Amino acid sequence: MEEQGVDQELIGIYEEMERHFQEYVHGENQRIYLLNYMHETFALPDSMFEVSQIIDDTKDQIAQMKAELKEKDLTITKQQEEKRLTDNHVANQDMIIASLRKDCETMQGIIEQLRKHESFSYKVLRRLKRIFNEKFPQGTKKRKVLFYIKETILHPVKSISLYTTDEGRNLMEGDMKIGAAYRIHGKLRFVKEGHPMVSIVIPVYNQIHYTYACLLSILDHTKNVDYEIIIADDVSTDATAELSKFTENVVICRNETNQGFLRNCNQAAKSARGKYIMFLNNDTQVTDGWLDSLVNLIESDPSIGMVGSKLVYPDGRLQEAGGILWSDGSGWNYGRLDDPEKPEYNYVKDVDYISGAAILLSTDLWKRIGGFDERFAPAYCEDSDLAFEVRKAGYRVVYQPLSKVIHFEGISNGTDVNGSGLKRYQVENSKKLKEKWAAEFSCQSENNGNPDPFRARERSQGKDIILVVDHYVPTYDRDAGSKTTFQYLKMFIDKGYVVKFLGDNFLHEEPYSTALQQMGIEILYGREYQAGIWDWLKTHGDDIKAAYLNRPHIAQKYIDFLRENTSMKLIYYGHDLHFLREGREYELTGDPKKREASEYWRSMELRLMKKAAVSYYPSYVEREAIHEIEPSVPVKAIVAYVFDRFLNQIPNDFEKREGLLFVGGFAHPPNADAVLWFAREIFPLIREQIPVNFYIVGSKVTDEIKALEQPDNGIIVKGFVTEEELASLYASCRIVVVPLRYGAGVKGKVIEALYYGAPVVTTSIGAEGIPEADQVMVVRDEPETFAEEVIALYNDPDSLRQISQNTQNYIRTYHSIDAAWSVVGEDF
Repeated sequence: MEEQGVDQELIGIYEEMERHFQEYVHGENQRIYLLNYMHETFALPDSMFEVSQIIDDTKDQIAQMKAELKEKDLTITKQQEEKRLTDNHVANQDMIIASLRKDCETMQGIIEQLRKHESFSYKVLRRLKRIFNEKFPQGTKKRKVLFYIKETILHPVKSISLYTTDEGRNLMEGDMKIGAAYRIHGKLRFVKEGHPMVSIVIPVYNQIHYTYACLLSILDHTKNVDYEIIIADDVSTDATAELSKFTENVVICRNETNQGFLRNCNQAAKSARGKYIMFLNNDTQVTDGWLDSLVNLIESDPSIGMVGSKLVYPDGRLQEAGGILWSDGSGWNYGRLDDPEKPEYNYVKDVDYISGAAILLSTDLWKRIGGFDERFAPAYCEDSDLAFEVRKAGYRVVYQPLSKVIHFEGISNGTDVNGSGLKRYQVENSKKLKEKWAAEFSCQSENNGNPDPFRARERSQGKDIILVVDHYVPTYDRDAGSKTTFQYLKMFIDKGYVVKFLGDNFLHEEPYSTALQQMGIEILYGREYQAGIWDWLKTHGDDIKAAYLNRPHIAQKYIDFLRENTSMKLIYYGHDLHFLREGREYELTGDPKKREASEYWRSMELRLMKKAAVSYYPSYVEREAIHEIEPSVPVKAIVAYVFDRFLNQIPNDFEKREGLLFVGGFAHPPNADAVLWFAREIFPLIREQIPVNFYIVGSKVTDEIKALEQPDNGIIVKGFVTEEELASLYASCRIVVVPLRYGAGVKGKVIEALYYGAPVVTTSIGAEGIPEADQVMVVRDEPETFAEEVIALYNDPDSLRQISQNTQNYIRTYHSIDAAWSVVGEDF
């Protein structure tokens, strides 16, 4: 201690302090300070080296398995690419074969025609016909006189009425002044409407035969809309001045002096009494559905200010599917001379302008704008200017492909922009248009000499585009998976996205395709897209923000290509966890094929999830099952069934309702198993207590299901029904049963039943993934207890009413667009 510099007098004091400390620690406080912190120790086993070696070997095996897995994934990717190229080659060959077959048919027709031309009798007849036509040209008065002389000689009795009655004399006069069409159809008699929905304004200057043909087509093809016709006659000098002789209930506004096209339209529009004004050229002929499709579209969305038709040439080629105006002031008739049936011309879309040959807008908006701007008089660019004015007023200009109008372009004003006719104003007015809307033109797409119209054709500049890929166009009234896809498509549109849909079968299926196209969704279908889809994806991949891939067997065909060739964000929706569903069926049936199927799907689904930016499943059950296997995979439980409108009043007269109802497509095996199980083990127990019917609804009913219906057994197999019939069944049956024994995820049939306010009795599988399920449905798994609950609930109308009321609150809370978007919105 002395060496450490400690004072001798203090050593005793330090010894005493140490003694007291040891007594304090090892005395009564020993447990507090020592024993509570003691841990049992173990001697290292002698075989520790062996354990270490096993760990190292296991690590090597895991590394080897990862390498093998990577190699297999590469092999699968290569096989997918080979299959893609093979399918593409087959599709191309099919197109070539179809084209060659068409060419062969055409050549065969030409050969047959040439054979006729070579015959002596044909040559003689052709020569005589040519001499006759030179002497009596088609459509001339002397040709018509010759016709009536012939008719009088050959059919004297029939011809008497032509000379002795007012109607007969009118037919002959119309034939002479209008053409042979009048002799066939006669005076055009329109209905005089007291309160027309649409005022159809037709500006005319001579060309009476075109005006008559236009009016005739309106009379033949305009249904479901009350309309009036206003003829804006700009001092015609032909039989147009006598049009009242040949029509009834047509408003004729005849100018005192020639006003030119634009002022003629403005003047006639003052006489319009309809809610909407439809400007229609007289050199057009309309087709079925032309007007009601325009009215339905503009009435469906208050943001739409003006709508227009698809214009087609008489030879069937496309004239225009909406117009494009480029930043340099130049314009395109989009699709000109192409096939009007191609997908890119058949969906509702915003456009820069619509040709004035067929446009419709509200009378109120027309008056607010002040009609066509007279700086563009006498004609040209007034329609483009009107489109800018509509947008300036806060509305959209929209193209309606269902409104097909045949347009004889150039009949009224010619086609020469350098001559002395009205057509020359096209160049002058284009300059005026660009000057008036200079600020707006600066925001238009650029014309670089060979511009890509992908965004310009639909005014999608600055908007996000989503590509949705599924097995086919959603058949929303046939299966729950399609209904989910359809609802999400509607949600994307509602949130302002531009949506493209790729159905892997490339078919145009009605009425489902048109339903999507009328929502504004472009569908990629047909042989050309089937053969060229990969080029299309490469070309437009940078324009598309996200690809929403549905179902594993479809997603796996596209995901590798999209990852390697585009910048799209890949979002995968599995609909249900296939390996979980197949695994549960294996547990129920013991079928080894189901176990193999489960392993197959597990491999495919996990592979997809690892490659996607995020994966979706309908419930937390799938999400948890995935995370038990791969915790790092980004997975979300989404709202699978979304509704944009809700039922306000559900009939609560349950005493008047009758029957039990099952709804589900039978292409899905769990549904068939559920119905068979219920019919054989549960329904007989119910029928012992109450004489109730069991209604089975669903597409693709199997023979085994059909055989369940027997005389007087209470089982009625209805099969597929329409949406209207289904809603009626939900409203007339007391209880919906969903007796599923296996499956995975949230069941669409359950959510649909809740939406319609139907009390539901189901199993734990049927209720799986539905939060607070016990608040809106009864859940039982055993046949006896399932039957007991159905019987008790069936006989308790008050409980049925309460459950029905609860369903509506539940649906509004969990299945609205806002509820769904709160989960997935950040991913898009």
